[in-house]
Amino acid sequence: MLYPVIRVLLVDEDEDDYVLMHSLLSEIKGETFQLDWVLSYDQALAEIAQRHHDVYLIDYRLGPYNGLDLLREAMQQFHHVPRNQPPMILLTEQDDPPVDVAAMQAGAADYLMKGEITASVLERSIRYAIQHSYTLSQLRQALQDKEQLALAVANISTGVVITDAKQPDNPVMFINAAFTTLTGYTSREIVGQNCRLLQGVDSEPRVIQQIREAVAHVRPITCVILNYRKDGTPFWNELTINPVFDEYGNLISFIGLQFDISDRIRAEAALRDSEERYALAVKGANDGIWDWNLKTNEVYFSSRWKAMLGYQDHEIQNSIEEWIGRIHPQDLQWVKQQLSDHLSGLTTHFETEYRILHQDGRYRWMLTRGAAVQDALGKPSRVAGSQTDVTAWKQAEAKLVHDALHDTLTGLPNRVLLIERLRHAIQRTQAGSGQFAILFIDLDRFKVINDSLGHMLGDQLLIAITKRLSQCLRSSDTLARLGGDEFVILLEKISSQLSVIAFAEKIHKELSLSFNLEGHEVFTAASIGIAYGNRSYTRPEELLRDADTAMYRAKEKGRGRSEIFNINMHTQAVAMLQLETDLRRTVERQELLLHYQPIVSLRNQQIVGFEALLRWQHPKRGIVAPGDFIAIAEETGFIVPIGHWVLQAACRQMQQWRQQHPDLTLTINVNLSSKQFTPQLIDEIHQILQETQLEARYLKLEITESVLMENAEAAITTLTQLQDLGIGLAIDDFGTGYSSLSYLHRFPIDTLKIDRSFTSKIDTDGEQLAIVRTIITLAWNLGMEVIAEGVETQKQLVQLKALYCDQAQGYLFCKPVGVEMATQLIGKVIDDKADGCPSLIP
Repeated sequence: MLYPVIRVLLVDEDEDDYVLMHSLLSEIKGETFQLDWVLSYDQALAEIAQRHHDVYLIDYRLGPYNGLDLLREAMQQFHHVPRNQPPMILLTEQDDPPVDVAAMQAGAADYLMKGEITASVLERSIRYAIQHSYTLSQLRQALQDKEQLALAVANISTGVVITDAKQPDNPVMFINAAFTTLTGYTSREIVGQNCRLLQGVDSEPRVIQQIREAVAHVRPITCVILNYRKDGTPFWNELTINPVFDEYGNLISFIGLQFDISDRIRAEAALRDSEERYALAVKGANDGIWDWNLKTNEVYFSSRWKAMLGYQDHEIQNSIEEWIGRIHPQDLQWVKQQLSDHLSGLTTHFETEYRILHQDGRYRWMLTRGAAVQDALGKPSRVAGSQTDVTAWKQAEAKLVHDALHDTLTGLPNRVLLIERLRHAIQRTQAGSGQFAILFIDLDRFKVINDSLGHMLGDQLLIAITKRLSQCLRSSDTLARLGGDEFVILLEKISSQLSVIAFAEKIHKELSLSFNLEGHEVFTAASIGIAYGNRSYTRPEELLRDADTAMYRAKEKGRGRSEIFNINMHTQAVAMLQLETDLRRTVERQELLLHYQPIVSLRNQQIVGFEALLRWQHPKRGIVAPGDFIAIAEETGFIVPIGHWVLQAACRQMQQWRQQHPDLTLTINVNLSSKQFTPQLIDEIHQILQETQLEARYLKLEITESVLMENAEAAITTLTQLQDLGIGLAIDDFGTGYSSLSYLHRFPIDTLKIDRSFTSKIDTDGEQLAIVRTIITLAWNLGMEVIAEGVETQKQLVQLKALYCDQAQGYLFCKPVGVEMATQLIGKVIDDKADGCPSLIP
């Protein structure tokens, strides 16, 4: 994991691109991404200056500017700042080597084609960009210490060379082992020399001049140059040079990173050969051909080229304006820039997509490829290429993006697009930029209409409802269809909650009017749930959930109405508060009581103990089960006095039974809460045992795995002290909480209790039976007894006996009973022992 959260800024004018990038980032496993989005050049510069993001994704097209302009200006901001430059990735519409090279020269860490970006490609690029920036930062920091420098680059596979910017000729100060492997030069041979040592007769003068200018003007540069190793063999070097400043902003050195890209260059050459063969092939194919004579400014357009625009041969002249003049205004500057870059030698070939005006007045998408032909002086004399109509492909691409974000039947935004717009609304609210609300609309009786009139008329009704709802919206609102008969309206920039209620009433009024579907007059209504956006919401799904809850409350109250989620929340909060208030008085009002469930030995067929189970005798609600109030008691901390009462009452009752039957050897099992399991527990229990005069050996405490594992070492100390008092100890619900196996042998436990979730299925589920067998075997090996909870059938009992389980409890033997019935059971146990008869074993 690179960072806890990787902060990414997307600079792009297209909302669909933002949705796509957000979706791709969410697919990446093992990393958490925060994607922010700005639309304009100026917004991007402001964000970059703040340095709030870890990586920047920059679209090539940015209104009157392009991504290269932004890259250059952003890098200029950090020229004389002694810290690492921001990692930036350029996004382009198509593969364009000149733009790619220019991006690297401007300081981009990588470049990606939008149409080929996948989650894995995006992850790789982000990792590379951050690592590239980090490497430069580490090198800069390490420059002050040669030993630190050597350690910093020891394991870097990239060739690193550092030159002294304070010396006139920028001599080499340092190289790493990877540089020696790449060039053959050792540190002794090259330190003090100039890097021109690597240049040769075929090193391109233009690139050498670019390097010199970058160094002279203290600019970072990335370029590709042909270098030579010590043995004279050439290699293509992708060179990145960055200036390094001291803490006062003074230039001290340059860091060069060198990559051998000879294999890539050879692959690109093979690709160019393939493209040239393709260009020859299209002459006989369906593409249009053009040939522009740069000296006469005349252009040859093939008949097919002209026909693709709807013209006959004689209708288009051999003028460059016949081509350039028809290009869409938004694409014109892009095409001119591509041509200019190619003619100036920045790109190896010309390839671009743009819209061009057809004879019928509509624009069509074209893919144009071409290459310049040089004269004897090495200057371009003509450019020739082909034109392919890619309108259908572009339309299909646009349709795919649209369909991914919109409902097929109604054309409305779907859940995916709604979630994104809700996310933006939440972000604006968090920033204090206005309030919003959502209305969750579910049609009443739609299923009846759909089933009676058929699905086709049902679809027509949904389309008609869409039109009516759309007429109620403002331009800033969003109407989405989640599926079936469910719609959601996002109301932004609301003035008050009353305005939302009024809008909901307007929806009810519109939907109350009849619909005419092929002669059928149909009436419907809607239940609407309203949720107001506020700063407590951080996820769109939470808003949808709450609005959905409010909508179902509206249905419960009679349909055709609206309900506001806040009211339901308030009502529930009041009810919970009242329950909490009542709970705080249970001890003083003596509303708590204990029930007792027998624990039966499967060896001698006798009751060996009871588990004390808490009940609340509420004055209005009657008996309240633990599941309805224990969680509140835990949350409020009131479980501590309740737990004290349970311990005291259970010990007192056990002592009363022992006084009635002095020879009784039963134990009383009491459950402990996590909030009770503190160092003070020892003194508390010691005091209770003294007050009730119960011997410690007749008390057994049940603690869950989760409680013990919250702080295992502290638990061992507390358990040992309890054991020293003579108290029995059991792990309750074994196997359902945190795994305690690594500590189990260290806990001074004498009993494991198998949770009912395992026991209840041993007669039907082989896997559960295997788990129970394993727990029993484990307990035996550790010298512990085993109690199986939740035994309810004879088959379960037979299985447990066959596994030699020690003890069991459950409804098969006896449900939890009050103190009188428990006293009678104890009397029965005494009588059964005298008669030699079985007790509760069926």
